[in-house]
Amino acid sequence: MKRLITIAVALLVCMTLDSVAHAEPLEALTLRQGDVRIVKLADGGKVSDLQGVIDTGGAPSAIPIFSKGAALHGVVAVDLYQQPGEYHMTVYEAASKRALFTKVLIVKQGEFEKSVSPRWNTQVFGQADLDRIAREKQAIAEALRTSSSQPLWQDGTIYPIEKTGHTGLMTTSFGQIRMNPAQDWFRFHRGTDFQAPEGFSIWAIAAGRVAHIGHDYLLEGNITVIDHGLGVFSSYLHQSAFLVKIGDEVKKGDVIGRVGSTGNSNAPHLHLALRIGAALVDPTQFIETMRQP
Repeated sequence: MKRLITIAVALLVCMTLDSVAHAEPLEALTLRQGDVRIVKLADGGKVSDLQGVIDTGGAPSAIPIFSKGAALHGVVAVDLYQQPGEYHMTVYEAASKRALFTKVLIVKQGEFEKSVSPRWNTQVFGQADLDRIAREKQAIAEALRTSSSQPLWQDGTIYPIEKTGHTGLMTTSFGQIRMNPAQDWFRFHRGTDFQAPEGFSIWAIAAGRVAHIGHDYLLEGNITVIDHGLGVFSSYLHQSAFLVKIGDEVKKGDVIGRVGSTGNSNAPHLHLALRIGAALVDPTQFIETMRQP
């Protein structure tokens, strides 16, 4: 009888592990700098059954995992500044830390548009300004350290500016390479710019909680940061007015502020940025990916 009980327990454990072991490694996943992809990890089970990490040479980054239908999916994000190369993502059984599969992640150089102009990269900041920028960056970084354990975005996504005949056009794409012909270096555009006049409504791209409000930052101007859960954060820069406060819960499409030209900006527009964990990624890819059925 004791032997039969032992066998039954062993079979039960195997069945439990098998519920999350149906995940089979696909062929190597190829992404470019700044890309976002949803990858199916398992046919069933609970989110708490799995853990996933991406090893890109530094500290491994966690893969946000969520359920969709009966399956478990992961959000794979590649940072804008990630060096092209071959890396690995591994999915574990959470309880035992047993690796279920490892697959190759190939990162290629981003195909970003290039803008060459003598107006780029001409600002010179004194030490006082540099100290101020560092303090403001630190305040934003502090807000990014705490995120909801739930995927709050799962009711879908929306673009932040209503598309009309004169608004909502993407005027500067994510990753644009900005070069000054008098210099031998360049800067990336770290978000996506949307055309809109002063005072135009800004929509939350997905449900979440307001994690940070920055008043009149030197670079970002008036900035709102929203936590969408599992380490996903959207940021809305250069606003003329705030319509939310820290801690407010927002729904997709809620008006959170007004378009402006505060901070390092030459004309009214919205600069939208998105982070997934430590990865700075193309916000339009996230919006489009999460709109898919």
